[in-house]
Order: sequence, then structure tokens, then C-alpha cells
Amino acid sequence: MKKIIGILLIMLLLVGCSSTTANQASKNDKETKNEKVNIKFWHALGGSLGDGLLEIIDKYNSSQDKYVVEPVTIGSYSEIDEKLQAAYAAKTVPALVAGGSYEMFYKKGLVEAFEDYITDEYDKEDIVGGFMTAALREGKMFFAPAYGTSQVLYYNKAVLNEAGYNVEDLQSWQSIVAMQKDIIGLDTNKGEINYIWEPMWGSGNMADVVSSAGGKYISDDGKKVLINNDIWVEVLDQFRIWINEDKIMNIHSGGQGWEYWYKTMDDWVYGKSLGYTGSPGDYVIALDAVKKAIDEGYKNKFGVTPQPGWKNNDPAPRFSSLMYFIPKSPNLTQEQKKGAADFVTYATSTSNTAKFSMATGYVGVRKSVLDLPEYKEYLKSNPDADAALIQIDKYAIPEFVDPTGGAILDALKEAVDKIQIENIPSEEALNQAAAKAQRELDKINK
Repeated sequence: MKKIIGILLIMLLLVGCSSTTANQASKNDKETKNEKVNIKFWHALGGSLGDGLLEIIDKYNSSQDKYVVEPVTIGSYSEIDEKLQAAYAAKTVPALVAGGSYEMFYKKGLVEAFEDYITDEYDKEDIVGGFMTAALREGKMFFAPAYGTSQVLYYNKAVLNEAGYNVEDLQSWQSIVAMQKDIIGLDTNKGEINYIWEPMWGSGNMADVVSSAGGKYISDDGKKVLINNDIWVEVLDQFRIWINEDKIMNIHSGGQGWEYWYKTMDDWVYGKSLGYTGSPGDYVIALDAVKKAIDEGYKNKFGVTPQPGWKNNDPAPRFSSLMYFIPKSPNLTQEQKKGAADFVTYATSTSNTAKFSMATGYVGVRKSVLDLPEYKEYLKSNPDADAALIQIDKYAIPEFVDPTGGAILDALKEAVDKIQIENIPSEEALNQAAAKAQRELDKINK
């Protein structure tokens, strides 16, 4: 009898433990279901750009209860590349990355197709044309544009109009140069116009003009460097003449940090040049600077317009886009990938991309921004703020991705300095650069 009672007690105890275990497991299941999916997000945005992004993240996390985005700020895009390569090896990649060498990781097969994780809420047709072109690989959207930039023309409307011209006369580099007889020497109240134009130091502006003329960096098969062909020689030598011989253009170079950039901008602000070629990111600073100059008595009226073409060709400036991408790794769940795409959809909505653009001057990625009432209101007091967006949608082409990791671009930069600053004929400088770049290209094509 005692044995039977003992067995019954043991059975009751086991049933109780089993019931407790089952209840605990059920509770854990419920907690797991209620727990938000963590989306670790690497980016390298600082300053006003970083503040704007963090504000969007906070609002997203508060707007829904399925995902939580955890931002991790990395020091630079090159540091993102280094850390991400290590994370791939350790299978600890984040669910989302903004910036870095997305093309390099794509070519290694380490990027998920963003298109596989979006819902109908992400309107692909609304993405600005140039950005969508840059996001596609073999017809499929692998990346999601965050924002972008493409160099535009900042010009003095007051001087242009006084000389009898308007913005339609800024359609080609040849038409701009033809104005010099009517514009150079014009009084700007505290000085006079010395230069018809100031390109920004570096090879970027020159490459944009060459692109309009039909020039390319390398052949379509990726085997021959083309930066010394007839198109490059013609365009760069003409700018050499305008800068060093005719002296109707000017280049500020060197100095500490961005000193050359602000000197170039100042010449336009304070009436020494009709205009300069600069970043849409200049917009907020430039608009404020012109207002102050006008208050000080300088003759200026703020204007921005897309880049001109070379001769009768349409413009074809390069543009760069910061891209979001989802790393491909076994450590990420399907829900994390879906969450990453959900956040990007939220972050690049018409409303959010418009706010980001208005705050920073950089280009929003959606065409519908132009129809947004608050953006239309913004344009009333911020003239031509949509110039870069229009340029990217209509004319711009994606930036050149150097297959050598930078050797071609470095060689070109050295050549442009020789041409613009040292007044060395472009054929000589470009031949040297092309030979140097070709050696590096040959190494990766072996």
C-alpha cells in the first residue's frame, strides 16, 4: 500500500512539474511573439544628416510595434567596409547598412535583393529616374536610394539679367563663355565680375562635361582606359585655355580642408564671378550667404540650375547616391530582412525624404516630393531648390565605379591638377595618367 501511495505522489509531482513547464513554455512563446524584431542598422552619417536620420528612426520605432531599429554610427564609409567584411566572416552582419562600397559587396554575392522584401507600399515608379537606374542590377532592384547629390550651377541672377541674359542662356558651356564680353567687368557695387565661371577644384566637374560630350572612363568591355581619348583631350584643354590663357575662369585649389570650396563660393557670393559649380549640399549655406551679401550692399540674386551640356549635347553629369542595402548572411532571419525593408520604406516616404531634403539641401529620392504642399511652400522662399532633383531625374548618370579601387580616378585627378593649375597641355597630362591607370586595370583583368 505504501508503495502505491508513493508511486501516486511521484506521478502527481511529475504532472505538476510538467504543467508548470508547459505553462512557462507557453508564457515564453507569448513573450517571444510580443518581442520586437531587432534591426541593427550601420551608417556613417554625422552632423545635421545624422540628426535627421536619428529623428526618422525614433519616429519609426514609435510608429509600430513589430520592429525596432538600432542605429550604430560608424566613423566613415571606408570603416563600414572594413567592419562589414569582418562581420561577414564572423556571421554577425547588421540587418541594414547605409553607405559603404555596396557595389563591391554585390559583386561578391553578399547583398540581398531589396526588391524581394518590399511590399506594395514601396512605390518603385515614384523613385527619381537616375536613382532607380543606380539601384538596379540586371533589371532587379538590389539597393534602395536614401538621398543623392549631383553638382549644379549656382549663378548670380542680378548680373545675368543686367547683361541681357536669362537662365535659358546657360544651356551650354559655349553659350556661357560667349557671355563674357557682356558680363566680365560689370559693376557689383563693391567690385566687379572678374570671371565668367569658376569650376570646383578637382576632376569631378571636368568629368561631368566630358560625359556630356560622350566621353567614358573605360571601354564597355572593361579592358581599356579611355581618359586620354580625343573627347577628354578636347574638353580639358579648352578649360585649360579658359582658365590659364583667356583667364575668364578661375580655380581655387589647396588650403586647409574645405578652404578651396568656400573661396570658390565666396567669389560668386561677393560678385567676382557670375557663378560656380557646386554641390546641392551647399544650398542652405549659399542661400544664407547671398542674403547677407545683399544686406552688405553687393549686387547678387540667388539662382541655381542644372549643369549645361557641351556644345549641342544634352547635359550628362554624374550623380552619387547613398544606398541602403541588406547584407546576405545566415545570421539574419527573414523577419529582420523584412523589417529592414519596412524601415527603408518609411524613411524614404515622400514626406520624410522631403523633410530631409529641405533640412540638408541634398536630393530627395521621390518625384512626388515636387507635388507635396509643404515642399511647394518651401520652394516659394527657397528658389530653385529642386534643381538637383530635376537634373538627376532628367539628365544625370550614375557615378563611375572604379574597378581598380581608385587607381583610375587618382590618375585622372593628378592629370587635371596639371592641366588646370600647372597649365600643362591636356594631351600630355592625360597620356601619362592613362598609361598609369592602364597598368592597374591590366592587373585586375589578368
